[in-house]
Amino acid sequence: MIGRLVMAGISHAQAPQELLERVAVRQTDLPTFLEDLRGHGDGDTVLLSTCSRTEVYTVCQPARSGALRTIELLERRAGLARAELDSVVEVRAGAAVVEHLFQVTAGLKSRVVGEPDVQAQVRRAYRTARSVGMTGRDVERLFPAALRSAERAHLQTELGQRGRSLACRAVDVGLERSTGASYPRTLVVGSGHMAAAATNRLLVLGKQVRVAARNEAYALKMAGPDAVCSLGALVDEIRQADLLICATSAAHPVVTVEHVHEAMRGRSRELTVVDLSVPRNVDPLVARTTGVTVVEMAALSDDAQNDPAGLAAVHKAQTMVLDAANRFVEDMAARDAGPLIRALREQVELDCRVELLRRAPDLSSEALDEAAHAAAGRLLHGPTLALRAAAATGDSAALLRLADTLNLTIDSAATA
Repeated sequence: MIGRLVMAGISHAQAPQELLERVAVRQTDLPTFLEDLRGHGDGDTVLLSTCSRTEVYTVCQPARSGALRTIELLERRAGLARAELDSVVEVRAGAAVVEHLFQVTAGLKSRVVGEPDVQAQVRRAYRTARSVGMTGRDVERLFPAALRSAERAHLQTELGQRGRSLACRAVDVGLERSTGASYPRTLVVGSGHMAAAATNRLLVLGKQVRVAARNEAYALKMAGPDAVCSLGALVDEIRQADLLICATSAAHPVVTVEHVHEAMRGRSRELTVVDLSVPRNVDPLVARTTGVTVVEMAALSDDAQNDPAGLAAVHKAQTMVLDAANRFVEDMAARDAGPLIRALREQVELDCRVELLRRAPDLSSEALDEAAHAAAGRLLHGPTLALRAAAATGDSAALLRLADTLNLTIDSAATA
């Protein structure tokens, strides 16, 4: 499996936010995107699309062709020339994909390093792929293993208690920028997970918060009675707010430039806006409005360098996650090399048995089996290590060369 595993995609580490938005796939569009990949010949595939990355994980043979198909599909989605996407696209294959996925799932490659929210996003991506029949045996092993590793890392380090998340970071940065108000009032637009996390952070800090959402029942659970309004009241709510945090899943801007222009008319106080939605749900033209400061997503990045305890937890989690990824690769390598190792042992034991029987025809069947097994074990130590090493690096060609060198007859599909 390791040799057929490939990941292609873009992330905030290389790509600008505008490109991330153009490539991002909304949750409701995931099944269609996966069907497009299936139509191009891909089998086991999981698409992970968040506000910080869009990555396609595929098990295919050959791996390179799967990466090229993914890149072509992303090109068409973004409406870009190949050269533009090539400068930011990341492609990984084999064991490097396992290591990357384990780190991503644990939040170790997030904008806010160590945040736990990506675990839910990876789980949702995996379940969506599963629901449309795009997860075979190998994916069924890989993604649950990455999720278990991430959960252990957060439970067994202080990451689980540090409260590191993009939503919390948005609140903290937004409040820092809202320096003009002694008691800043915040309006959260949305009622999903990110909006709920931002609202909870504000309530913990003792800040005034209002929630505007299409689903007012969810908003009521988030903020409590007398703190909820409809989207139809956005202008009035923005007029009274010092900080606006938008976190919805809409396909188009929910907060328009007209909303903000009307709300800012005749107002002297400044307004700080943070948009956590991808694609953006605050009209980009809002940034040109007098008295409005829009905090870009890039400004929310936090590598924990200013949080010594958090940084120590990140380092400990990183060690745990990489160890888990290496163990997974080794386990899969043992599975991949298993057919060859079994064939090799059977052949060598047979040869040993024939030679022993020729030299000592009076040996009992039990003694003959024991001697042949012991001799084969000694002879096969080096070749077995070589087979497992080739499998661990996903080098199917090397496995087949070893099989040929050792005169083994085995279906090449067993090494694919």
